[in-house]
Amino acid sequence: MLIGLFLIELAAGLYLFLPLVGRRAAGVKFYRLILLITAALTLGAAIAQRMAGSHEIASLGMVVLALTLVVWFRLGQPKRVLYLASSFLLGAAYVAYVIVAYDAAIRPPSMIWSVAGALAATALLGSVNMAMTLGHWYLVVRGMPIDPLKRLTIATLAAVIIRLTLVVVAIAAGGVFHEVAVRQGIFFWMRAGWGLAGPLALFPMVWGTVRIRSTMAATGILYVDVVAVVIGEVLGGWLSAIVHLPV
Repeated sequence: MLIGLFLIELAAGLYLFLPLVGRRAAGVKFYRLILLITAALTLGAAIAQRMAGSHEIASLGMVVLALTLVVWFRLGQPKRVLYLASSFLLGAAYVAYVIVAYDAAIRPPSMIWSVAGALAATALLGSVNMAMTLGHWYLVVRGMPIDPLKRLTIATLAAVIIRLTLVVVAIAAGGVFHEVAVRQGIFFWMRAGWGLAGPLALFPMVWGTVRIRSTMAATGILYVDVVAVVIGEVLGGWLSAIVHLPV
């Protein structure tokens, strides 16, 4: 269940942060690359959930895959209304899928925690991985405007602040500090250090390189950022399943 949850959080995050890039800036080929990646991640999540016995949740993955196919074929079509409608439906399906998957894997006491935890994790994973992927795209498409990478860098900062705030609130409200910070101490502090403090510490370096349009340097730093966030979210998912709260 946790493997499927991680994969769908990453897939949903990548897709939901596509609007910050823009088709005109990155081109249709970049959008198709992201759709291909998210489809592969969604398929992996659905398989993992089916193997875990969650057939109903896995069925949502099939719906998402079908909508992804629709958006793929609408990308090159001139009728913008149909593209926007299918894109919105896919985004809504991703949000529903990730919340349902989070609730089934973590089993928090309230759906509010599921919504907050799922969206916060999705935002952090999606923003940092999208920024890193886009950084590579600058090496392919010369002369692309820097504004999309700036927007994603700021989005990453906002996502990590929201994620950090949610972790603090969940620990305080649930009274689970001793459970996660003492009994699971090494894993929690690795989660906090890599997944929360790491992106905050790296932000000034990423922003500095983006501001001077040094996209290659920014991409290198974003590599480290991605590793830190992935380690943090994997450990965070495991700890959350233990205490049934988004930590």
